Amino acid sequence: MKLKKKLSVSKEFSLVSLAIIVAILTIYTIIQVISFTAFSIEHQCELIDKTYNQLRYMITREGEESYKDLTNFISNLTEDEYVRVYKNGKSIFQTNSDIWDKISVKNNIKYKLKIIEYRPYILLDKDINNTYQVQILQKIDILTDFLENYIFIFIGAIILSIVLSIFGSLYLSKRFVNRLKVLTNTMKNIKENNIDLRVPLLNTNDEFDKMNILFNSMMDEIEDAFNNQSQFVSDASHELRTPLTVLQGHLKMLNRWGKEDKDVLNNSINVCLDEVNRMIKMVNDLLSLSRADKEIIDLNKVELIYPKDIILDTIDNYKFLNESIDFKVDIDSNIKIKITKEHLKQLLLIIIDNAIKYNNKDNIRIELSVYIENENMCISIKDNGMGIDKKHIKKVTERFYKADEARVKNNSFGLGLSIAKRIILMYKGEIKIYSEVNKYTNIILKLKNSH
Repeated sequence: MKLKKKLSVSKEFSLVSLAIIVAILTIYTIIQVISFTAFSIEHQCELIDKTYNQLRYMITREGEESYKDLTNFISNLTEDEYVRVYKNGKSIFQTNSDIWDKISVKNNIKYKLKIIEYRPYILLDKDINNTYQVQILQKIDILTDFLENYIFIFIGAIILSIVLSIFGSLYLSKRFVNRLKVLTNTMKNIKENNIDLRVPLLNTNDEFDKMNILFNSMMDEIEDAFNNQSQFVSDASHELRTPLTVLQGHLKMLNRWGKEDKDVLNNSINVCLDEVNRMIKMVNDLLSLSRADKEIIDLNKVELIYPKDIILDTIDNYKFLNESIDFKVDIDSNIKIKITKEHLKQLLLIIIDNAIKYNNKDNIRIELSVYIENENMCISIKDNGMGIDKKHIKKVTERFYKADEARVKNNSFGLGLSIAKRIILMYKGEIKIYSEVNKYTNIILKLKNSH
């Protein structure tokens, strides 16, 4: 798909800023012209009123003296002021000008704005004592001078604004584009597998810095995910390689000579089956972890359940396999929790299984309680096993992490608590681990109280 060629950011910025400045100047000029026009018209109307009152005084006096005064008054008018007097529909006095050819006679027109030859005038057409009709026409000198002079000022301002906006917008756009180039170059370098690179911050706390902070934060998460994925692949490969190496060794031995010896054959078959079962368990754990990573829980659709029955059923299953395990249970029958039965049972199996597997005591004791603490519903599972060193506690929920040699040799893959943590996070909860070496390990699952 061929993309249309667009203007550069600097040119687009210049055009937009230029358009905005010209628009502001135009609007300002229009408002100023309208305001000054209103003022000029009002001022001109006052002058016309003064002329009208003088004419009315002279006309109403009548007589020969009044006629002379009126003639002298009209002849002495300025060149931008015109008067015409009618009596009984006939013109008796008129300023000598052809401008009257453009003015019709209409009685009682008060202060009408007229444009004659592109110049503004105010016209007053009014009667006197229902006998005389006076027309007074005056040019609005102030407005005319203002418009004639202001047009050059406006053009000059437009030209100056164009120049300033171009230089200003080029300067600003260059600054913005340079900061965008820093981000672009960093992204290019990251694309070339330098995933640890980050965008430098100027500490200006502007939008660019906020965007760069967000980008750096996102890259930190991506780098962590990438490193975890790499570590996951490496650990999974290592865990799979061990049973595969064992299988390969026994099968080669059987292929060369071992199948002739019945004892060797039976022993090798048993070893191979154990390794295959070990691989199946690890693959199942990986599948469970993968499903937990992809699964999204809508808490609004999860129903409240009573955890007591599920916990007691799980304990009964372990007692059936090993009656020597001492379970201590303290559960309030009225407590409800928002979690699916399947996920609750999976959590119990993971933690109780670890409590049994990593126990170096002759008498295994597991204390299990359910209680409400602040806004959380807590499930506590405490054992009397070998415990976990404090330096390992923060890492035991990582995939394939094994805290010590006892766990390495105990057919463990280090995936159980990773699965448990992922399930808890789906329900917006958290998992807390408290432990003391050779004394106890206490794992507490905290979920939001839905009562």
